[in-house]
Formats: sequence, structure tokens, C-alpha cells
Amino acid sequence: MSQPRSIAVLIGSLRAASLSRKLARALIQRAPESLSCDIVEIGDLPLYNEDLDAEPPPSWRRFRDDIRGRDAILFVTPEYNRSIPGCLKNALDVGSRPQGQSVFDGMPAGVCSITPYKLGAFGANHALRQTFVFLNMPVMQQPEAYVGGAGELFDADGGLANAETDTFLKGFMAAFAGWVEAIRANAGDEGFGEFLNRRATIAEAYVSGDEKPLDDILAGADPATFFSPAGDRETGAAAIAERYRRDARTFASAGASRLEVLQSGASGDLAFWTGMQHARVRQRDQAEPVDMTLRITEIFRRENGSWKLAHRHADATKPAAERRQAVAA
Repeated sequence: MSQPRSIAVLIGSLRAASLSRKLARALIQRAPESLSCDIVEIGDLPLYNEDLDAEPPPSWRRFRDDIRGRDAILFVTPEYNRSIPGCLKNALDVGSRPQGQSVFDGMPAGVCSITPYKLGAFGANHALRQTFVFLNMPVMQQPEAYVGGAGELFDADGGLANAETDTFLKGFMAAFAGWVEAIRANAGDEGFGEFLNRRATIAEAYVSGDEKPLDDILAGADPATFFSPAGDRETGAAAIAERYRRDARTFASAGASRLEVLQSGASGDLAFWTGMQHARVRQRDQAEPVDMTLRITEIFRRENGSWKLAHRHADATKPAAERRQAVAA
């Protein structure tokens, strides 16, 4: 492995001096060199509200983008009322929506729970694990980490001051490194669900005038087809790639795009998704941005182990008003 695995650490307590944050820092300090761990903050995430999906708050975008680029997630949580804190559940809700675009799908996970009491926050640990079933997150089963009596484990500066716990945390992080590597190695090529998450960020870059991410996933061989929302079409991989590049240059920066996946599937070397693309774009010769919604069907095939876009069909939902504005997005 040439690069360390990137690990997001999510903390279920917002208090600056919380035991959970002290434990998270202790775990990060004891991670092997094969892991690069850092804390992803969740305290600024507004409560999940589906009404905001059309124009997600900047903190939602920041959080989703950060998690999407990781190899695994380590959760460190206290226990509130025999379950996980609301801030942590909200982070899971924000990251798992809109439907079909969860940034957690297939992500390896580990859990440490902590409490000043004797049960080690057992209830929170397992309540969190329950969410992983639906989120499709393979979680490390052993060793389990229930850190009890935590009020006596740290010194005045927040450093770990217990030799037995020090040894345990080192062993836990070594095991977690092995778990992450095993899951990632067994996964092999990028799964289509994981790829769809990346496809959403590629679309947003494109409508902001950056064609490079899309260029990287275009089919390099024929057959390839593109039916534009303006009503014309292109055939052939080379011609389509040039069309996309040309159209991208018409967009100004700071565009927005959200893919609403209604159906998707993969079988062997072929995959597809169909649904809607909701976008706000401004072309370089326009003063004001334009909102548009496109009906999308995309078909992908594997080339050299990677998913490549071989067919795109886009229709504007308001043809008379939108076809004059719409280009390949």
C-alpha cells in the first residue's frame, strides 16, 4: 500500500473537553503508520430536513464530500439515555441522504464507546452498530471497545495516563488497520454504489466549468452515445469527449447539481442509473443563474476495472423554457 488509509473520526459529543474527544485523540495518536486519521467535525450540521436536499447547506456539502473521500470511519461515542447522541445520529442522517446517495455505503467502520461509569456505554455502542445494517457499513466485531471508568484515565492535560488502556488502544487500532485493509482489498474494484456517490460530485464539478473529473470517467472505446437535453446527439467516444469538454467551458463557476437516483443496478461489467438531475447553472454569457431539472439515464461499462460512462440520455422537464439553456451536464 503506497498511501496510508484515510480514516475519518466522528465524535458523538460536542463538548470541547469531552471524554469522547480525549479518547479520539488518544486513538489517533496510537494508530499505526498505515492509517492517517483526523477528526471530522459534526457540530455545525443543521438537523436533517428533506426540504433542504434541493439546496443543501454548505456544512452538509462539506461533510458529505469529506466522508466520500475516506477509506473508513472510526466512531467514538458516549451514551445518552442508553443510545447514541442526537448529533451523531444527525450526522448519519445527513450523510446517508438523499436516498441512493449515501456516502457511508460500503464504508468499513469501527466503534469505541466511553463513559465514566462501569458499563462502557454498551447501549450506545450497539445502537450505533444497528444503524450499520441499513447503511451497509461492515463494522469490526473484535476487539470490542467499551471504555468504562474514563474519568480516571486521563491527566490534567487530556493525555492518556493509564498503561493498561494504552496497550488496549494500540491493539485496537492495529486490529482496525487490519480490518480496513481486509475490507478494502476484498472489495477489489470500485463498487457501483460507491461509484454513484463519486458520480454526484463529478456532476457538480462539471456544471461549475470543470470538465476534468467527468473526462476521467468517459468511455475510451466505442460504442458510446450521448443524447443531449437540447435534442441533438453525438456518437463515438472521441466525439462525445470533445463535446463534453466544449460544453463545460460554457459554464461559470459555483454551479450546483444534485442527482436524484430513482433506479440503479449493476450486473457483471454493465451498470446503470436513472432519475433526475437538479441543477443551478450560469453560462458565461449570462448574468443570472438558471435552475433546471433533467431526466437522466446513464449506462456504464467496466474498462480496465473502472466504471466508464458509455451512454447518457438527458431530457429537460420543461422543454420550451429549458432547452435554450441546457447543455451536457
